[in-house]
Amino acid sequence: MKKLLTIIYIFVFSIQLSAQQVMTLEDCRKQAVEYNKELKRAEYQKQEAVVNQKIARTAYLPSLSASANGMFLPDVNDFSVPGGFLPTATSEEAALNGDYSGISDVWNPGLNMEIDNLSILYGSVTLAQPVYTGGKIRYANKQADAGVEIYKHNYDLKYSEIIEQTDRIYWNMASISASVKLAEKYIEMLIELEDQMTEMYNLGLMPASEKLKVTVQKNEAELNLMKAKNALRISRMFLNQLLGQDLNTDIQIADSLSYDMQLMDMTNGVDMALSNRDELAILEKQLEITKLDRKITLADFLPQVGVSAGYTSYYVSDLVEDPTFSPSIAGQITIPLFHWGEGKHKQDAAKLKIMQVQTDLDNTNELISLEVQQVKIQIEEAYESIQLAKKNIRESEKSLEETQASFEVGLNTTTDLLNAQAEWQAANSQLIEALAQFEVLQTSWQKVTGSLKSMD
Repeated sequence: MKKLLTIIYIFVFSIQLSAQQVMTLEDCRKQAVEYNKELKRAEYQKQEAVVNQKIARTAYLPSLSASANGMFLPDVNDFSVPGGFLPTATSEEAALNGDYSGISDVWNPGLNMEIDNLSILYGSVTLAQPVYTGGKIRYANKQADAGVEIYKHNYDLKYSEIIEQTDRIYWNMASISASVKLAEKYIEMLIELEDQMTEMYNLGLMPASEKLKVTVQKNEAELNLMKAKNALRISRMFLNQLLGQDLNTDIQIADSLSYDMQLMDMTNGVDMALSNRDELAILEKQLEITKLDRKITLADFLPQVGVSAGYTSYYVSDLVEDPTFSPSIAGQITIPLFHWGEGKHKQDAAKLKIMQVQTDLDNTNELISLEVQQVKIQIEEAYESIQLAKKNIRESEKSLEETQASFEVGLNTTTDLLNAQAEWQAANSQLIEALAQFEVLQTSWQKVTGSLKSMD
């Protein structure tokens, strides 16, 4: 019977483990990236920019077009040319002067054409090639290239935001899990003390009021434990939502807070950020695009040259027996002459746009430098908090041991012992909070220095 119960216990425990979804930080990062809708949209924008780049390249190539027209005219009037004697020159001198006022004896019978319905068909094929456009095609292609780079950096920017958000929720869940375990251990200490006080009360060695102090503290600790467990449930829901899973999925994190944290080297943080941040790269490309806009505006007021070659064919029923085919070659030059200062005004507007983007770039440089320094200070503060919390834990443990020993011989009161236990619990809570904050800030440091990049 005992063996059967053991088998049943192992079976039930295995089912519980299989129902849980244990994930590492890297697992959560990967799934969050795959699910995130904003990142998918950024990927589509990047692909669209590549397509637009290909479209811009086609402007260098000749364009081939074909056209056809047809016209049907019903009940057209007959065409008639009256007959008569042909004109002639009256003398050699008149012929040299183009004077044909005389009448010859040559008879022109005239022309009578009966037309009922008239059909006209016309078709052409044209090959056109721009020769000189003031640089507009070249500038447009450079803008398309810059557009591709902008959306690549935009994708990386979204990627880093998702990674930071995932890490924050993940380590928050780890922090709450550790807090739940700490609260359970604290309650065990209070229960043990409550049992001890109950025995002393039953022996008449202690009044009920002293025992009730412990019970009140234990009840408060149990309430805090319930709040911590609810916070853990909510944190798990946030993580599930970020991963695109059902909110009630029993997800468990594989990593726990490390108590051996090392301070990273942060000496070149500002230089790294100014070289790697996607926000700055996007603004630099936008500045490049606005400068190209100004050149394109100037190109609109420069000569435009193009050539074309074509082949045309037409057919007119009752007038032309067979379709007529004829090739053609043409060149065109357009020179803007006077537009009431339009070109100058557009140049001024483009220049002001450049100044706006340059101002945004300068301002963003300053803000990013400030952000890096701010995160650096936060990391140093979190690291110092960890060291102080560890020191407080050692001191609170020593204080708790001494207070416990003194309490047992009647040198300390119940309140003294409860305070010592509460100080021990508070020191451990402080350490848990500092460790989780340090983990999140390490990811924030990677983000603010531009080190979080996608592999795409």
